[in-house]
Amino acid sequence: MLSVLNRKSSNSLNDNDRALRTTQALNRVMDAEATYLKQHGSYTGHVADLVPIAHAIAVDLSDGVVTIQVDSNNNKNYFVQVGSSVLVFNRTVTSGKVVAKSCLQLKSAGKPYCTRTTSDIKKSLPSAPTSTTPAR
Repeated sequence: MLSVLNRKSSNSLNDNDRALRTTQALNRVMDAEATYLKQHGSYTGHVADLVPIAHAIAVDLSDGVVTIQVDSNNNKNYFVQVGSSVLVFNRTVTSGKVVAKSCLQLKSAGKPYCTRTTSDIKKSLPSAPTSTTPAR
C-alpha cells in the first residue's frame, strides 16, 4: 500500500509517448508534403516549407522528441526520415505513393509501430581489401 501512496507522477515523456510522437511526426510530414504537392506541383526538400502547413512539426522539433530530415529532387519524389530515441522511420514517396519504407525499433516501446529491431541488423562488416599493398 505504501508504494501506491508514495508513487510520484512524471511530467516528462516516457518511451511510449516518444514512440507515439515519432509516428505522429512521420504522418504530419507526409500529410504536409501531400498538401505542398497540391499547392506547388512538386514536393519540397525543406522541413521549413512544411511548418506553415503543419505547425505541430515545429513543436516536435523544438520539444526534442524527434529529428526530421526531408530530401527531394523538387519534383515528384521525396525521402523522409523521422527518428527518436525509440524509433526511426524512413519513407520514399513518388507521385503520392510510398515506394520504399523501413523502420527500426530502438526500444521495446516502439514495437506497436515497428517490429524490426537492432538484432535484425546484420553484424558483418564489408570484406577487407584483397590487396596487400598499404593504402596511401
